[in-house]
Parts: sequence; structure tokens; C-alpha cells
Amino acid sequence: MEKINLLPLAERPSKWPVNKLFLLSGVLILALFSSISSYNLFTLWDIEKQLQNTRNQYELLQPTQKIMFQTIQKQEILNKKNNLLVTLTDERKSSYTTVARLTALTSPQIWFTDIGKTDKDMIQAKGWAGQYLAITEFMQKLEQDQFFADPLLVKVENDATSNVVRFEITVKPKGIQR
Repeated sequence: MEKINLLPLAERPSKWPVNKLFLLSGVLILALFSSISSYNLFTLWDIEKQLQNTRNQYELLQPTQKIMFQTIQKQEILNKKNNLLVTLTDERKSSYTTVARLTALTSPQIWFTDIGKTDKDMIQAKGWAGQYLAITEFMQKLEQDQFFADPLLVKVENDATSNVVRFEITVKPKGIQR
């Protein structure tokens, strides 16, 4: 059986249920906003979780960072001290090294009586030798040595009473051997 609507057109119900359409669109909009809000809340929660993890890692690394900073400061102090020592070593010539090197070049026929420094950073050595040949060999060794420069035989005299040759030598040290 078919229904016939005999009401005038203005009073007839519409073919589209407007109330149901508004209700359906409202539910869809509410679902859309809810899903967007849920996504944003989840993203915010994830970012806060990552931020907390980063803060925890930062707190755990703080003692290591302090130790590294202290180590860097100590290393800088050590480097400054090392540079100062290198500078002082280059500026100051070690007397022990000079005397040890000078005596290493001598022969058993040469005896030193006095070794000292002059005003011009020259080494002055006085001593005795058994004969002139020992002094000339010693002077040749000084000229060939890489530690000494400009060896000069200042004075040589034969001592008739003790049958030895007295000598005086000046030499300039080039630098400290390492």
C-alpha cells in the first residue's frame, strides 16, 4: 500500500531530514575534532617524554662534563708549565751537561783544574796536559763536536817544574743535548 500525501506543498515534510543531517554533521565534526585533539595530545605527550629523557641524559652527563672541564683546565696548566720549561731549558744552559760533555771529550792525558763561565756565556777551562799532542787532539774533538762552537786555545805554556803543559781554552756551547 502506498501512502499519498494530500497536504499542501508548504506543509508537507521535506524529503531530506534536516534534523538528522545536522545531527550527523555535528557527530562527524565532533569525531574529527576529537581525533585531531587526540593526535595533538599524543604528539605532545611523546615530545614531553623525549624532553624528559633528554633532561635525564643531561643530568647523568653533568659529572662527566665537570670532570672533562677540570681535565681541560689541568691540561692547559700543564701545557703552560711545559712551554715555560721548554723556554727556560732553551734559555739556560745546564752546567752539568756542559761539564759532562766537555769531560767526555778529554783524553786520560788531560786534567782540568778549573771550569767556569765567562760574561759572554763562554765556557772557560783551565788544566794540565801531559804533552802538546793531547791538547791538539782535544781541540780537534771540540771543533768537530756538535755541542760546542768556536773553541779557542787562549794560553799554552810548558811548566818545567812539574813537566806538564798548562792550557786555557774558551768554547761556546751551542745548546743543550736532549
